[in-house]
Amino acid sequence: MNELVLPRWKNILFNIVLCLNCLLLLFVIAGDHIHVPAWLQVAGRMHPLLLHFPIVLLLLYIFWTIFLAKRMSGPEEETGKWLLLMVALTAVVTALMGFFLSREEGYNQAALRWHKWSGVSVSVVSLVWFGMRDAIHRTRWLPQAAAALSFVLILITGHQGSAVTHGDNYLFAPVTPERARPKVPLETAVIYADMVEPILETKCMSCHNSTKAKGQLVMESRALLLKGGRHGALWTAGSPGESLLIQRILLPDAEKKHMPPAGKPQLDADESAILSQWIRQGADFNRRVRDLPPTDSLRILAAGFLLQPEAETYDFSAAAEKTIEQLNTTNRIVHPLAIGSPALAVNFYNRQFYTTESLKALEAVKNQVVTLDMAYMPVKEADLAIISQFLNLRELNLNFTTAPGSAIRQLQKLPQLKRLSLSGTAVKSQDLAALPGFRSLHDVYLWNDAIALPALAALKKKNPAINYETGFMNDSLVLKLNPPVLETEERIINGQPLTMHLKHYIKGVSIRYTLDGSKPDSLASAEYKGDFQLSQKAVFKARAFKKGWLGSDSIMATFYKNTYRADAIKNLTPLDSVYKGSAGAATLTDGDKGSLSRNNKWLGFRRNKLDMLLHYPGPVTVSSVTLSAQVDINAYIFPPYLIEVSGGKTEKGMKILGVIRPQQPDSAREGYLTGYDINFPPATVNYLRVTAVPVDRLPAWHAAKKQKGWLFTDEIFVN
Repeated sequence: MNELVLPRWKNILFNIVLCLNCLLLLFVIAGDHIHVPAWLQVAGRMHPLLLHFPIVLLLLYIFWTIFLAKRMSGPEEETGKWLLLMVALTAVVTALMGFFLSREEGYNQAALRWHKWSGVSVSVVSLVWFGMRDAIHRTRWLPQAAAALSFVLILITGHQGSAVTHGDNYLFAPVTPERARPKVPLETAVIYADMVEPILETKCMSCHNSTKAKGQLVMESRALLLKGGRHGALWTAGSPGESLLIQRILLPDAEKKHMPPAGKPQLDADESAILSQWIRQGADFNRRVRDLPPTDSLRILAAGFLLQPEAETYDFSAAAEKTIEQLNTTNRIVHPLAIGSPALAVNFYNRQFYTTESLKALEAVKNQVVTLDMAYMPVKEADLAIISQFLNLRELNLNFTTAPGSAIRQLQKLPQLKRLSLSGTAVKSQDLAALPGFRSLHDVYLWNDAIALPALAALKKKNPAINYETGFMNDSLVLKLNPPVLETEERIINGQPLTMHLKHYIKGVSIRYTLDGSKPDSLASAEYKGDFQLSQKAVFKARAFKKGWLGSDSIMATFYKNTYRADAIKNLTPLDSVYKGSAGAATLTDGDKGSLSRNNKWLGFRRNKLDMLLHYPGPVTVSSVTLSAQVDINAYIFPPYLIEVSGGKTEKGMKILGVIRPQQPDSAREGYLTGYDINFPPATVNYLRVTAVPVDRLPAWHAAKKQKGWLFTDEIFVN
């Protein structure tokens, strides 16, 4: 009985596997045109669970082929055939699930391509091996060759799959020598490049790169970091508590949104503190570590990441702890430069409470003070005479003080002085002539000082041993004006005109503007002479001009008019599972414009077209519909292929009013907001239907060519 039943079921299963492989090949070849419904997306997410079955079964059969097949016959031989058939069945089902999973967002199709085809190869080789098993096993070396080929395919497919989900070289990372970053000296280190970026590279970039942009966030460049991802900007400069990056890091590990996700290397306390402090201090990409005060938290943290200069040894004894304690006040902080060091650092605060007596009090520890920070204090000549007695002083900060330049000569008495900061002072070039007489002076900071370029060049040539830090200076440079500021925040004209209010922070500036999107010039464009009313849709641009300056860059804002607001709107096709807006279809008529960040003010369409039905309580005469949209080519968001507007007095009696095909971009560019106008002869309607079709295949020049594009919209305006 069994002899009759088993071949019949084996034949049925073989035909099922054959059909599934044909379906798999069809899906993979025509994948860009196939829509995966939600219930198959659930099946696709079972791929990580199912993939272990064909791997284990195939390895068992490889072992059986190499070591046991020659010794078995009869029922045991039949068991081997069933095992190979189960390999073919589980392999094709797993590959199909993998295809369904690959259609979800967050995976770069270019990175998936090799993993996809190697998985298909495992399925097809298993099927061919079973179908031709008897012929293969009659040849002496073919079974071993089939086993070797299958084993290699498993390794390749598994390695490529791990690269897709865990980053490049995941499989061999434990045995691959790690390329350690050389430690950068603290004196030359930049906070972002040498402290922040290494953390992002090791803990974040495996999931946020150009081949695997989870949450549409890529961290491979500063521009992409500033752009943010699907949930908006990564940080708010100066406020780590409001920054998405810090919020996600500080979530409990069990939270789904905690970053890095469970199973990935986590940030330690110091790394989290570095990111938080960097954002707190303005998230500056160019600031150097040495510009931070010695007591700054970020500079203290840098000690564990950067190459420290050899610790200087001091030949003086430490001051009494009681003396240091008595010298500390709310306006003057005295503290050891390092634990166990006799050297002291002093910082003065609160300009209004500073007195010469408060400086003179430091004579009790004048032999121990090596760093003195007096920035912004009202320093007098007598104060410099007191400072000249601190013979072990290495660093003196007089930035933005009232220190007289003529008294700088007194500081020549300081034999150990290495760094002198004079930024923002009234020092003159003749006052700096005394600097070569300083025995140990190496760095002089002269930012924002009134020293002419020729005089400074002469000083540098005469004293090459001294490094003069001046920032950017160019007396012949014609500066560009910063753009004007538009203080009108509203972007939608609902009934009442908008009042346009502009300003500029430089006196004597002329502001010129246009309302048609053209670039304003200094002659023909309208001049802003005070607030004016805007009552029609406009693409507003404005620039600032002033004699002796270069004209500013343009500011731009699009203003929309909305005469009729629908009392009801419904979607006729399903909304995308991710980008549903704050109120579904009603998001498009709530009068709340979105920004470039893809937040809940936007509806996104990719698998389905936008198809909205708007209802008005009474007849309205319309001649224009505007679809407000976003274009972000790097995020696959393109203009719609087609927009069609229909209208009528009843839902079933509508006719086409207007159709447009927006121009498609021919190259990559920065993201922008826009609006598409569909104009048509006036028509009286109670119902409007707005349809917009996303681009079906991205162009050949795009990195994701042949994939479907996204359509993003936030408002529909009817006039």
